[in-house]
Amino acid sequence: MPYCITLRSRTDARVTGWYTGRNTPWSTDHTRQKRFDNKHDASAVCHELRSVCPRNAEVINIEIARDDRDRSGESLRFR
Repeated sequence: MPYCITLRSRTDARVTGWYTGRNTPWSTDHTRQKRFDNKHDASAVCHELRSVCPRNAEVINIEIARDDRDRSGESLRFR
């Protein structure tokens, strides 16, 4: 199951950006999102991003990649 790292809006919790990699960390284009095959790898990067951007730490999340949905159609989020 692929995972991605998202940046969500503080006001309405919509995804405003996806982590794309080290050279250009964020993009508003979900097709450019970096996918992680295992949650442990995503967690290490997520921790680093939260350390670099402490003000946004609470809105940087690990989620199941966009095309993988649960039964209700909502994306699954992890802290």
